[in-house]
Amino acid sequence: MDTATINNIRFFTERTLIYALIVIFLFITLFPLAWVLSTSFKPNEEAINFPPKFLPENTTFSNYVFVLTDPGLVRSLLNSFAVSVGSTALSVVVSALGGYAFARFEFKGKNLIMSIILGLFMIPVVINIVPLYTMLSNIGLLNSPIALVLTFQILIIPLNILLLKNYFETIPRELEDAALIDGCSRLGVLKRITIPLSIPGFAIAAVLSFRFSWNEFILPIVLANRPDSVVFQVALYQFISIYRIQWGYLTAGITLAIIPVLVLMLSFQKQMIKGLTIGAIRA
Repeated sequence: MDTATINNIRFFTERTLIYALIVIFLFITLFPLAWVLSTSFKPNEEAINFPPKFLPENTTFSNYVFVLTDPGLVRSLLNSFAVSVGSTALSVVVSALGGYAFARFEFKGKNLIMSIILGLFMIPVVINIVPLYTMLSNIGLLNSPIALVLTFQILIIPLNILLLKNYFETIPRELEDAALIDGCSRLGVLKRITIPLSIPGFAIAAVLSFRFSWNEFILPIVLANRPDSVVFQVALYQFISIYRIQWGYLTAGITLAIIPVLVLMLSFQKQMIKGLTIGAIRA
């Protein structure tokens, strides 16, 4: 065989392998979600039938009706929205100020402090649960949305500072220097120039913040497990007992829990891609 034929065979083999891996990845990722969606339309009795069937035989919307009309679940859903929005807003503001400081100012121990912040992100959250519980109990914030908003920052701020720092560094300093010469304050420069140019970076920081806050389970089940303060992810745990799992209600709740994050990511898809390619992967 000549060189051209060998190259064509190699190219075809590589493309086939790549597509095969993509198909396998999509199957592993999407099939469980499809099964959850299908199960959410099954009565609880049908959901536990063996052998299991992918498509429901008796399609029902009663699982969704129950989840969306149960007072406790509705209250927990509203709690999740309030906590996630508050946590996202706080983390983006703090991370923006911190990221801007690391990107634009030189100060002693800058690299060490940045390393410590990133190191905190590597610590498993389970390690902090006992001291967090004790501290929040002593100051009277246990079982409150404020407790969750504050503690979620442990998971969010270190990563967002890194993301926004890298994005701010892609913005030319000359633009800010020109505004400072014209009499604009440093905060004015941040508000009028840096932030408008950094919308993609803020988009990905906000989406990641909301996703972390919305999906977190360990911290809420320990720090806010009272009926009036429980969040949606924890409230769904009531469908799991020692003797039975109510798969219909549980999968309906899981499907509803996926929707806000999915809508948010699709809405800011372009900004997120731009933010990742320009700022987030910058060394």
